[in-house]
Amino acid sequence: MARRTSGELENAVLAALWERGDCLTVSELQAAVAPPRPAYTTMMTVLNRMEGKRLIKRERRSRILTISPVRSRAVTAASEMSRALRDSEDAREVLMSFVGSLKDEEIDLLRDFVRD
Repeated sequence: MARRTSGELENAVLAALWERGDCLTVSELQAAVAPPRPAYTTMMTVLNRMEGKRLIKRERRSRILTISPVRSRAVTAASEMSRALRDSEDAREVLMSFVGSLKDEEIDLLRDFVRD
């Protein structure tokens, strides 16, 4: 059985939460991630780490533990893009590469945004 790469389970958890648009239980998250289905202890370890990174929040509803994302997919993507720019030795190259990968309609959207 192949092991997941670093961060793959975290990404799968976030994707499942964003897809659902609502909180999920641990067992729902286990079922939502791509096979192999992670063990409960593995899932709890990952959720503990994700909570420490402030990616998710956990809440008890009666006796059920529910998980929800702290930020939306859009806010998370923007944060990652900002971090890539800050961490780069050549922010111009990063921006040019990003803009070069956009579709025409995305470039139009970006132009409208910058104009406003």
